[in-house]
Amino acid sequence: MKIDGVFSGGGIKGFALIGAVKSIEERGFTFERVAGTSAGSIISAFIAAGYSSDEMLQIMNETEFAELLDPSLQLIPGPVGKWLSIYFQLGLYKGKALEKWLNTKLNNRGIYTFKDLPKDSLRVVASNLSTGRMLILPDDLEKYGRSPSDFSVARAIRMSCAIPYFFQPVKLKRIKRLII
Repeated sequence: MKIDGVFSGGGIKGFALIGAVKSIEERGFTFERVAGTSAGSIISAFIAAGYSSDEMLQIMNETEFAELLDPSLQLIPGPVGKWLSIYFQLGLYKGKALEKWLNTKLNNRGIYTFKDLPKDSLRVVASNLSTGRMLILPDDLEKYGRSPSDFSVARAIRMSCAIPYFFQPVKLKRIKRLII
């Protein structure tokens, strides 16, 4: 039987989500549509890309998570520099290493942009810190002048994982279209 799944965030809780997916697989269910935020968006994207729970667990066990923490530029060393980094860059870590890792894992399954996934199979929940509103990707991308079919799935997940003060937020500026 086909079902839909919604996966919440919570960092290390991602491992528990993999266990939940395994239990669902063992009962003969398959996911048709998935959605998630933060760690849940990673699990959702892996499901949409066709990874099994066993494959996801293997990926997580092989990953050296410290390598995903690429420090922000710090002009002043020490705690003061960290606080200044948080203040000016809104995060201790850039998040680019996380996005690169996600790209690699998704690219291994032929997933680059949302057009590479079955229609409506994945929704990623992120926050617009400027407006205080929730974004549903890829649906809300058109509000920013972006084509949902050409937007990177890994970038959407990185946006969802942009924990305030930890990972820097992704700046998604509106693109003005020239109308002739």
